[in-house]
Amino acid sequence: MSGSTNIPADAPAICDSHVHVLDPERFPYAGDRTYTPAPATVTDLETFMQKTGVGRVVLVQPSVYGTDNAALVDGLGKLGPAARGVAVIDTARTSDAELGSLRDHGVRGLRVNVAVHGDDGSALAACIDRAAPFGLAVEIYAGMPFVLAHRGIIESSPVPVVLDHYAGVDPAAGNAAPGLFELTEILRTGHVWLKMSAPYRLPNRPASGDVEALSRHLVRANVDRLLWASDWPHTGRLPNGVARTPDAIDPFHDVDDVSVLAAVRRAAGSDENAHRILVDNPAALFGF
Repeated sequence: MSGSTNIPADAPAICDSHVHVLDPERFPYAGDRTYTPAPATVTDLETFMQKTGVGRVVLVQPSVYGTDNAALVDGLGKLGPAARGVAVIDTARTSDAELGSLRDHGVRGLRVNVAVHGDDGSALAACIDRAAPFGLAVEIYAGMPFVLAHRGIIESSPVPVVLDHYAGVDPAAGNAAPGLFELTEILRTGHVWLKMSAPYRLPNRPASGDVEALSRHLVRANVDRLLWASDWPHTGRLPNGVARTPDAIDPFHDVDDVSVLAAVRRAAGSDENAHRILVDNPAALFGF
């Protein structure tokens, strides 16, 4: 394994499919960012991996870095074969040479952050067009209203599409959750993947039992298209009514990731299903 990683060579093949590296001392945040998170370096990430028993990670470009993927590429270099990346690009300005370089460094997907930047579907379509020649997946951070409005683009995409953070479905509503029936249909096509991640970002601050029930429902829909992810280091812990601002440090959520991972294992219903979600599926999608 290359770089300075301290992850044991015999670490398990469990993959956390959504983490961030934040290193503002070495890689300054974008000036037009909407918030300022505390640092969460590669060294911090390695500590987290050892604590949770994770052997592989997917570094996802956070919005505070905009389209400058330097910190992401640096992290991929340090973690070596244990990591893959999901980058953010300017679809109109990023060159094919830059895209090729990103892929050579371990990037396996491009992200469209609708939750932060909004989109009428044009950014998603442009991202798919740029990803296709390089065999990259396209990842969407958006709620079900956006997914349903652009279902045709998503299901006809020539590359895999990944939905972040349970696609924003409300677990507290159970089987009556808006968009859940359609999400089940979408998963059953086999073309779309879903990250079981960041339940604290879902509506109404759901109880853990509700999230576990939602996870079981998704396992029944199509276990072969599910990924687990922590969303470490868990940015965005602000009191109700307090808006994010770049002028103050945005604190991290205090998350018991070991317990969250255990809940995903229970929801899987069997050791075989858990292995698919934690090992086989991310290996297939991200090329481990």
